[in-house]
Amino acid sequence: IVDEIVAELKNKASTWIGRISPAGSLRRGKETIGDIDILVSSANSHPIMDAFVQLSPVEEVLAKGETKSSILTRQGLQMDLRVVLPDSFGAALQYFTGSKPHNINLRERAIKRGLKINEYGVFTQSGKKLGGKEEEEVYNLLDLPLIPPELREDRGEVEAAEAGKLPKLLENPEIRGDLHVHTQASDGTASIEDLIEKAKEKGYEYIAICDHSSSLRIGGGLSEKMLLAQIREIRNINCHLTDFQLLAGSEVDIKKDGSLDYPDDILKQLDIVVAALHTGFKQDEKTITDRVVK
Repeated sequence: IVDEIVAELKNKASTWIGRISPAGSLRRGKETIGDIDILVSSANSHPIMDAFVQLSPVEEVLAKGETKSSILTRQGLQMDLRVVLPDSFGAALQYFTGSKPHNINLRERAIKRGLKINEYGVFTQSGKKLGGKEEEEVYNLLDLPLIPPELREDRGEVEAAEAGKLPKLLENPEIRGDLHVHTQASDGTASIEDLIEKAKEKGYEYIAICDHSSSLRIGGGLSEKMLLAQIREIRNINCHLTDFQLLAGSEVDIKKDGSLDYPDDILKQLDIVVAALHTGFKQDEKTITDRVVK
């Protein structure tokens, strides 16, 4: 949805938009996010804000201002848009990407160097602006290389950067496939064919279909008969694929007694089994652990 909103905003306000980027926990690649933050550089915020609050996914306009507006999408997500001047875009992107503990670390580092850092840039104590147009510039002024957003949690990344020991992060082209994908047969939203198409667009070489097992009714779990039919469908589709492998799997529920949701004769027909706990969460720690170990 973020990509769709950004694309529509660019289309409606391209004349005034300089640069645009997600920020916050989304940019840091967190598993779960709260509000969605979008940052735009422009010398004229008014037409951008006008376009933003009129985007097609908007359910409600929560606030509209000169430099910040907030909307609620039809999917129930709050999205905040901030517009900053071009020469502050890098500093703002760093600041609004966070995390808060990471930013506090950088601020303390700046103070030790006789500097001030905020969403507008890096400044001397007398107020002279030293930089802020580029995010890398902000880090360089603090004697650091650019730290990837995914690492900015104040868990030693600043110290590692200072020592030249930042880890090399996995890049999207290096990801060869996905071993846990749900279809519309359970609680997913796409068909197997649609998933194959999207996976190929990402450059994947394989995906494993792992819909829920039968006991998870709230997740649209597949009965034994449905799973066997899906396995046959997957094998048939594979016969027509080139340079791509479709794997038959299942997210199989670990029941309260530790047994699995499908019998062994069915499990043996799968390429991959993802065992998962979905019930019995009030059991004591030992009992739950024993269920997993079993």
